[in-house]
Amino acid sequence: MDRDFLIVAPGYTHRSAGVRALYRLCHHLNLAGYTAAMLPMFGQHFGELPPWLTFPHVGPVGDSIVVYPEIVPGNPYEARKVVRWALNNPGLLGGDRFYSDDEVAFVFNPTRLGVVSQAVGMPLGPDRVLFLGLVDPANIYPDDGVAQVIDCYFTGKGAARRERWRLPDEASYQRLEDITPTMTSLGDVLRRTGTLYSYDHASNVLKEAVICGCRVVVVDENGGLHDPQSCSCAYNIYWEPGFREGYARRYHDSSFVHDFVRVLSGRWRVPQPSALPMPAPVPYAGC
Repeated sequence: MDRDFLIVAPGYTHRSAGVRALYRLCHHLNLAGYTAAMLPMFGQHFGELPPWLTFPHVGPVGDSIVVYPEIVPGNPYEARKVVRWALNNPGLLGGDRFYSDDEVAFVFNPTRLGVVSQAVGMPLGPDRVLFLGLVDPANIYPDDGVAQVIDCYFTGKGAARRERWRLPDEASYQRLEDITPTMTSLGDVLRRTGTLYSYDHASNVLKEAVICGCRVVVVDENGGLHDPQSCSCAYNIYWEPGFREGYARRYHDSSFVHDFVRVLSGRWRVPQPSALPMPAPVPYAGC
């Protein structure tokens, strides 16, 4: 069957906010009454899907609008309608540095509008920001009753920086990736963490740590330490206004879908959403 939207993504992992964003977009589109499903990165297969309104698509893409993250080069599914969602800078983590005029480009982080405008060869306005909440309040929340008894460090996308600027006391800290195999464990560990040191400026983990009550410190390009909430580093994560107070509401808010579809309707015909609620997701064991 043709779907209104197909979202191309790697296999699901809670460790990547970009990957979470792709699956949450599918979830919100379905909640808003559109038909949306997931497509694996070309030549790959899905593992276990998250327990949201995310479904694997089988068959041709047909006339569906296909959403590619910026890490996918070209248009491997040969879709006729392509949305390019730049979750990071074009070409930084893979994919193309410049985008075709046939594509409709969006950014996740509004501070990336400038660099993505260069990738498409025209200025993009705030209507091209496709931002959604990624901090799950079921797992990420503060708890003053939990003692902060450990300090941790996080490498993430900062492996090269860690190689150059190793924290002098790193051996006395726990590596966050080693002790957080699930979102539940991530929240539990962050609530017990006094200070999180990070080599990665652009990870959602920083925001999750702050919400859980951690002091967060990042390693800068010169090996210095500072608070990422007050710096102007080029690759810093987007700290949206009121993120601590509004993260739970934003996580469940699908209203952004209407603005997204309105932009696309200026280029292509987008079917009207259904008024019927989506069924509850069923477990998917992979394909």
